[in-house]
Amino acid sequence: MYRFGEWLKENRRLSGWSQIELSEKTFGEISQPAISQYEQNRSVPSIADIDHLARAFGHTLATVPWDVIDFGYGAKRSVTKLERRRFDLKELPQADSVRTFDGKTYELHGFIGIEKGSGEAVELTQLYYRIRTVVSDAHVLAKRKNPDDELIHVKKRKNVRQ
Repeated sequence: MYRFGEWLKENRRLSGWSQIELSEKTFGEISQPAISQYEQNRSVPSIADIDHLARAFGHTLATVPWDVIDFGYGAKRSVTKLERRRFDLKELPQADSVRTFDGKTYELHGFIGIEKGSGEAVELTQLYYRIRTVVSDAHVLAKRKNPDDELIHVKKRKNVRQ
């Protein structure tokens, strides 16, 4: 597994482009400084930016190797001493899966969720407000009791029932 910035830099170099040329290939949608931030893993791109970059390389979102790209900033964070705080959308790529209020389970691959039953791919931005439980390494990271509540970090790591 490697980080998004490494994947981006590798594809850019294989194409023989500078960061400025890659910016131009995205029709100016992504600036050269933003590309630099992504390559240095100092910033995580939005799904729209990933789409623009993938298209510049001749890929689609479906052909991005989600299973080998880490969108986090290193190892997954320990959540043993987290205070009660909101679990943000940008934290979701660190998780392994989510369960929604309608009972569906989605495996997470970067900013895409793949529904286990049907294989349907959904962007996390479309999924976030339907999420009931967030899971990583067989432990619950965040929950919400009602669809109108905020998604909140759990105080203690809870095991997931298999």
